[in-house]
Amino acid sequence: MRIRKAIAVPTLGGYYNEDLAAIRNGVEADGLFYLDPPQSPGFRSIRQPSEACSILFVLDDQRVVFGDALCVDYAAAGGRDGIFIAAEQVPLIETICAELDDRPIGGFVEMCEELEDTVDKRGLHQAAAMFGFSQAILHAVAASRGVTCAEVIADEFDTNLSRQPIPLGIQSGEHRREAVDKAIMRNVGVLPHGLINNLETTGNDGRVLLDYVNWIVERLDQHGAPGYQPLIHLDLYGQLGATFDHDLVAMTKFLCELEQCAKPFQLCIETPLLMENAEQQRDRLRSLHDALQQMESTVRLIVDEWANNLDEIRSYLVEPVVPIVHVKAPDLGSLHRAVQAVLECRAASVSPILGGSCAETDQSARTVAHVALATAPEWVLARPGMGVDEGVQIMHNEMARTIALIEARGEKR
Repeated sequence: MRIRKAIAVPTLGGYYNEDLAAIRNGVEADGLFYLDPPQSPGFRSIRQPSEACSILFVLDDQRVVFGDALCVDYAAAGGRDGIFIAAEQVPLIETICAELDDRPIGGFVEMCEELEDTVDKRGLHQAAAMFGFSQAILHAVAASRGVTCAEVIADEFDTNLSRQPIPLGIQSGEHRREAVDKAIMRNVGVLPHGLINNLETTGNDGRVLLDYVNWIVERLDQHGAPGYQPLIHLDLYGQLGATFDHDLVAMTKFLCELEQCAKPFQLCIETPLLMENAEQQRDRLRSLHDALQQMESTVRLIVDEWANNLDEIRSYLVEPVVPIVHVKAPDLGSLHRAVQAVLECRAASVSPILGGSCAETDQSARTVAHVALATAPEWVLARPGMGVDEGVQIMHNEMARTIALIEARGEKR
């Protein structure tokens, strides 16, 4: 089978791109709009609609498969690539598409690795472009073999497919309390994310955050189904460090207090501090994790920013720094890199989250659901958007349908 024609078309992302540097510095908001100018390069405003590029492959049997190129919400933060602007990137992606016309469909990894070298030399937003191209390639390979995308990954990486949907973690956006109720109602495995990204969400001494966790536990006690034991996951975007001036003793003491508020639920804290470079981030996270261990704390720290590519993730695995690594699929570019990262984390006894962004699309979300089934991360982020319901149903339903289809064919791995 061949790719008869490759087409690039500008499309929309599932949420917004936001200038995290500006938000963390404190900016004036008017409803959904921010009134201050952006501070990160490439942004037209602090919050702007996310953009994407759909990459369509018309196969020689007239079937059409596609993937979506895009970047994460907080582009340019924590060592990430900059924002994806469709008007700039689509013409460059079209030049790659032209070279894929009449291309034979081979192996998933083989085709992705060949394309990585090409994309790297064109001035493209490499991560975004490869994220989109690799989705289209994966669907094309699956179509050529008459199997699901999950089965392609399992075959090429020699993994066992999950027979149950992978637990989902939600993102709350700024509707932090409504999102908790939605997650509880749907028995979601990990909640609420919280979007703790400025001083207003922590308070000068952390009291606002403590009150929020106490409230979450109260809601779980009041409305959680019998036996429902979700993880409480909070993404702090460096606000713990900002609140306590990176004082290790103060941060450790506060996290232990937060842990007590969260009981009997496991507390997971993502990006408690955000440093200026990868080395500082790794060293400070290691110190904080070690301090928590000395206090016999069960708080699980998660690295996200400054662990954006496979090499940076590997630096957290040589001597494991934190218990959980957020494998943010769009930041790694080609999906086969996300597969490698999840599997290498598991091999190093570090728990991987197969993450992503609210700014993704329905197509990238469904494709990542197949990656989750083939790699078994601890949980997978429900996306796109911040509405909870939409992302949960897209991801859960894709996994449920895929499992049912494989079982109906009677194929066993």
